Amino acid sequence: MQTALIALSIALIVWGPETEAAEDASAITVTGCPVSLIDESQVPARSAGQLIAINVTEGQAVKTGDLLAKIDDAVVLRNKDVKLYQLQAAEKEAGNDVNVRYAKWANMVADAEYQQAVEANQQATGAVPQAELRRLLLERGKTALAIEQAQHDLEISSLNVNVRRAELQAVEQELEMYQIVAPIEGVVVKRFFHQGEWVKPGDTVFRIVRMDRLRVEAMLSAEKYTAAQLDRARAVLRVRLPPGVERSFEGQVVFVSPLVDVGMEFPVWAEVENVRDERSGQWLLRPGLSGTLTIHATP
Repeated sequence: MQTALIALSIALIVWGPETEAAEDASAITVTGCPVSLIDESQVPARSAGQLIAINVTEGQAVKTGDLLAKIDDAVVLRNKDVKLYQLQAAEKEAGNDVNVRYAKWANMVADAEYQQAVEANQQATGAVPQAELRRLLLERGKTALAIEQAQHDLEISSLNVNVRRAELQAVEQELEMYQIVAPIEGVVVKRFFHQGEWVKPGDTVFRIVRMDRLRVEAMLSAEKYTAAQLDRARAVLRVRLPPGVERSFEGQVVFVSPLVDVGMEFPVWAEVENVRDERSGQWLLRPGLSGTLTIHATP
């Protein structure tokens, strides 16, 4: 029994360090790696006007498409009403085939009168004068062309519906320009204007930073590691946060620079998933911090 315990102890002593060494053989640890933003947005105004509503404050989390602020759009709204009424009128006109039906009836009457005159002359030569016969023939041709004209006008009315609908859509798109929306998900860190102030196109109204995923940068030796070893490798960032608690953040290498600097080093970027504090809901990892990055490279 004692011999077996001694053998087991020897095995643990022998294999333990070798196993740990095997696990660490592919791990690259770099200290002092800075944390930075992956994405941020300087959200501009897209139309000129007075800010009539601001819906967010600094520190507030927003999602893509959230309405941040609104510029006075009263004039454009009235124009939208006009375009809507014009579209409704065009649709009514396009659905009205009275002229086509009238032209067909008029042609039927004109054709009947002409045929009647022709039959009258067949029964009694000269019963209808040639001048009257020619007038009736002209009237029949005129009413036949009136059918074509009425059908043509109806087609034009249908096309006019498309024109009016496009005009309405253009105004609706213009209205969107008076809304300032979040282009990315993140946190509002700066508001540059206040409600009631005037903005013009291009003025930055908000600054939003993405916090759910952050970048960690490290410099590695080109003499020790290849790009193939690092590409898409698992990465773990360890950061000491107040009050001295170390936290780990999981991530992945997303960029390996193809360029090597004069010191035979090249930059590597990893993206790590941020975590919120369970009590306050605030993000734990913040841009500007630094920590130790461990990359589990391919052997």
